[in-house]
Amino acid sequence: MNKVILKGRLTKNVEMSYGRDENHTAFAKWNLAVDDRSWKQDDESCHTDYIPCFSIGRVAEIAEANLCKGKEVLLSGKMQSGKYTSKENKIVYTLQMRVDEIEFCGKKADSPIPSDDFMNIPDYPDEELPFK
Repeated sequence: MNKVILKGRLTKNVEMSYGRDENHTAFAKWNLAVDDRSWKQDDESCHTDYIPCFSIGRVAEIAEANLCKGKEVLLSGKMQSGKYTSKENKIVYTLQMRVDEIEFCGKKADSPIPSDDFMNIPDYPDEELPFK
């Protein structure tokens, strides 16, 4: 079974690209900083892993619209390995997370979307409520 759940913060803004296919499939990539508190000893800082992540299609569009550097998220997906040949003609192995689900964490104020315009509900005095 290949199921991964990570919680961390984006180290930079999402990079977006689109496929050359007829659907112009969205492709997003970013890095996630994940603290590993099990490494912490005494006053030392905890170990941080930097995980390359990517998503495709609708999840990529959601990532681009809602994620930014520093945003805390909970990601669910799977790890994918790959390899390529470098310019020095050496085989380089890669490991990255393919993100299938994104859950937003942290405070609403941390959101890249301005919270003032999210739901512009007027303040009514009690006697002027449109319903009771």
